[in-house]
Amino acid sequence: MRRFALPLLLLAAPATAQDVQSWNTLVAQGPVDGKLLLWAELQPRFTSDVGRMGQFIARGALGVRLKNDIDLHAGYHFQHNNPAPGVTSDEHRFWQQVMGPVLRRENGFALITRWRLEQRTFEGAQDTGWRLRMLWRAQQPLHGKGSAGPLVWAETFVAFNSTDWGARGGFDQQRVFVGWLQPLGKRLNLEAGYMHQHINRPGPNAGNHVLNLTLNRRLG
Repeated sequence: MRRFALPLLLLAAPATAQDVQSWNTLVAQGPVDGKLLLWAELQPRFTSDVGRMGQFIARGALGVRLKNDIDLHAGYHFQHNNPAPGVTSDEHRFWQQVMGPVLRRENGFALITRWRLEQRTFEGAQDTGWRLRMLWRAQQPLHGKGSAGPLVWAETFVAFNSTDWGARGGFDQQRVFVGWLQPLGKRLNLEAGYMHQHINRPGPNAGNHVLNLTLNRRLG
């Protein structure tokens, strides 16, 4: 019974297609020993008009830095979902990514891309969902490298297959962020702004309005 209930469980959401949310991320990432990289992340997400915790994510990975600041990572992601009161599921993912600069200028402007491949499984289901996430990020420090300035990024999600827990092959979702990058120390940054999340699903497509806050600690 649980297997067939999972698609309904995962798609359960408020009746309206719009929600106001708050995503709050703590991440530490960077080199820890020469070219060896570490990625550690915690992210509680508050949904239902920021009235309760709808998801909790813990993500970690090891990686290596190649030439030209190209980073490779491979890791594990745990996610607890609570899309409606009393309705829960636990997701496990393995993921791999490549990340690096596409363009850098002397004034501090940087265009960075990140491509992440995920293998998604849910407790009580059989199938593994394969998904690709493609992110492009542009930041422009106003007073040279290391200073505060505007930050924008966009991330596209594409699922490679359909699953027994409700994933559908094809375009999955789009996220667009507009905000501010504020250095708080030599290796500590705060990213704050508005993110719109468009989710492709049966029925009304969700258009979530998200206050997105990220505290980023650079290692090394």
